[in-house]
Amino acid sequence: MTLSTCWRPASLAAVLIPLLVACDRNPLGNGTVAYDAADLCGGRAVALHEIQGSGMRSPLLGSAVVVEAVVVRAATDTLGGVFVQDEQADRDGDLDSSEGLFVAIDGPPPKLAVGDVLRAAGEVQERGSRESSLTALGALTSLRVCGQSESLPDAALLEQAPLAGDGWERYEGMRVTIEAPLTVVDQGLLYRRGQLVVAFGGRQWQATEVEAPGEAARLLAAQNLARRIVLDDADLAEGPKSIDYLPRWPRSNRPLRAGSRLAAVTGVLDQREGQYRLYPESELEIEQAPRPDQPPAVDGRLRLASFNLLNYFNGDGQGQGFPTSRGAKTAPELQRQRDKLLSTMVALDADLFAVAEVENDGYEADAALPQLVEALDRKRGRRRDYQFVRPGSERLGDDEITVGLIYDAAKLSPQGEAVSLQASPFDQGRPALAQRFSELSSGAQFTAVAVHLKSKGGCDDARDADADQNDGQGCFNGQRRRAVAVLADWLSSDPTGQGTDNVVILGDFNAYRMEDPIRDLRDLGYQTAAGDERDYSYSWRGELGSLDHAVISADLAAALAGFGVWHINADELVESDYRLEGRSREARRLYQADPFRSSDHDPLLLGLDLPDAADEAAP
Repeated sequence: MTLSTCWRPASLAAVLIPLLVACDRNPLGNGTVAYDAADLCGGRAVALHEIQGSGMRSPLLGSAVVVEAVVVRAATDTLGGVFVQDEQADRDGDLDSSEGLFVAIDGPPPKLAVGDVLRAAGEVQERGSRESSLTALGALTSLRVCGQSESLPDAALLEQAPLAGDGWERYEGMRVTIEAPLTVVDQGLLYRRGQLVVAFGGRQWQATEVEAPGEAARLLAAQNLARRIVLDDADLAEGPKSIDYLPRWPRSNRPLRAGSRLAAVTGVLDQREGQYRLYPESELEIEQAPRPDQPPAVDGRLRLASFNLLNYFNGDGQGQGFPTSRGAKTAPELQRQRDKLLSTMVALDADLFAVAEVENDGYEADAALPQLVEALDRKRGRRRDYQFVRPGSERLGDDEITVGLIYDAAKLSPQGEAVSLQASPFDQGRPALAQRFSELSSGAQFTAVAVHLKSKGGCDDARDADADQNDGQGCFNGQRRRAVAVLADWLSSDPTGQGTDNVVILGDFNAYRMEDPIRDLRDLGYQTAAGDERDYSYSWRGELGSLDHAVISADLAAALAGFGVWHINADELVESDYRLEGRSREARRLYQADPFRSSDHDPLLLGLDLPDAADEAAP
């Protein structure tokens, strides 16, 4: 290490203050300060690993100490301090104790740079909560730059997630190089906070998508958390104008989808706001996850789709009535939303759509569902004759949103009246809608059912079996279980009065594949179209799972010809959607009138080859 001409005199009284000021620099700018032992560059100092210790909190908490180390990240104007790290010669070789430290600097930010050798005196502190805190040096009484280091201290090398012991804590405040491939799992805070969540070992799954609720699910959830790290721009302000670790902002041709992979990343590790985060030193090398431009290829004469419309509200239906309570805030936002939805539905080219989260404002010409169907029919021209199912009431239940069935009258003919299930617990939320159809080409019949079960949110109102049981299923699992039991009983009673056992239930069940409601349906003789294959339609906090399902009766199982999920939404940046309000200029540039981020759920597509009615009736 090369230092400026700083030296420690035998007697402080023998040295003139101006001479000392000339041989180093005071970053606070007050060159006529009195010296004490803490100011003597190269003098005695406490090693950073002694301050950090081998536990989650410092063994020297509250002690007054002097440190001298190299600045490895300067963030005085954004984080209120700098990160320093001891040189190689000062390390103790104990892998359980960190060699780095955050130095908190109050007041106007001084001019400090990476590579500065900083000498500071202050108090050892823990910043944050008792469960998650950053060891720091604060309440400074002295701060001085002693020169520049020729090179930065070596970064700790990681090839896998640090799962043993205290995990990331042993690297707190240090430079770290992660050589293992990292996968982007969540970009929800990129435009707001400059953050990307990445994980070792590839994509992460919701625990109850993979494991049964309970201990196994809790273990997987904990492993997921331990295998991820937040990449951050080291700025606590919201709405960054740029992000220093990104080569450029995402665009439609480089969308930074979840599933994108990163090469080696080097940065400084922080612990702040309850999580560890890495501040990259240089721009990331990103291998973009590809977009699926077309829906999955699905065999079958009939194409059925399930699509959550993400609160499709149309104001008063005449260009006014904005903002709406849950959807578009302005007429331009509605147009952008509609364009994306239509682009998706046209590409799916389904003979029947089961839709969820459409405004529950009736079935007259100005209502949301009729206007969407009219626009879809215009978009398809002569190829389709889309119509919607009317349930025989002005509205379907009392919730703000509802479900709907849209069908091509050139392929399917409704048989009898549509019926809805409004018995408890459906009377507390969104009724199920059922309609029997006949395929015009074959005469074969089946019953389509659209559902949208109670969500996992709103836990303040959850009681008893509906409260979160800490088994991975969230709140209102009890209500969802009751709903599928009531639904199965209702369907077994032939509610459409047409005498068919061919049933397909489509929609948002708000339950992952291994959760009780889906397993209950299997126990009742139904099967999911996906079978045992793991797929996803939704991403929540970077974990994948299927909230949306296509469930078929045993009698219809032989007719299942194909199934797929079109991953156009769950992996996309939320800023690619239709919204304008609260979006930065860079975020607004992501919008295209295409299927990507038309909703927060991916649409399902399944194919059926129904047997000819004459063949089915033959002995």
